[in-house]
Amino acid sequence: DYAEDLKAAVRLLADRKDVDRKRIALVGHSEGGSLALMAAAKNDRVAAVALLSTIGGTGAELNMYQVERAAERAGRPEADRLATIDLQRRIQAAVLTGRGWDGIQIPDAVRRQADTPYFQSVLALDTAKLVKDVNQPLLILQGERDRQIPPDSAEKLAALARARKKAPAPEIVAVPGVNHLLVPAETGEVDEYPRLGSVQVSPSVIDSVTSFLQRSMPAKP
Repeated sequence: DYAEDLKAAVRLLADRKDVDRKRIALVGHSEGGSLALMAAAKNDRVAAVALLSTIGGTGAELNMYQVERAAERAGRPEADRLATIDLQRRIQAAVLTGRGWDGIQIPDAVRRQADTPYFQSVLALDTAKLVKDVNQPLLILQGERDRQIPPDSAEKLAALARARKKAPAPEIVAVPGVNHLLVPAETGEVDEYPRLGSVQVSPSVIDSVTSFLQRSMPAKP
């Protein structure tokens, strides 16, 4: 649904007389990066795509990574940690297939939160299937202290982008000292977010995106 909204926004811009329809780009952060890939696939109205803090694998892998990391950082006993991971795998399977809920002992409120079309679409997301249909120039940017997505996300995205046929090589940028939110951070962990105070997106991020767009969609002389 969000991707269709984004496609509609692109169509709206392309139909405006005050917009250069050949210079419309999508810049997506985190989940927005995945949505940008969906909207750009086989879409000749999109000239370039910038992916910021975007996963390079599947939604199910991301979900497990976040659950495992949270359990590890909580310092729980090994048996509890493994039980949590096993429970999450069974929840994922039930969400994706619609079967197996009877054998999962969780509060009704938790099931209502998980058993939704939205979460199902998140888990089913497969970046590899999206990238192969995106032929536009790609910027892949990730903060070196991003702990909210797997650390190899940018590398996976880059490998997928390089495997595209008849598409330019992607541009890869790793921004030092920046977390998933693209702001300066000490640890990059999610539990640090409330302590960051008043921060702004790193100028290095803005400069990288701006430079990429200028190269990918040069202004008319």
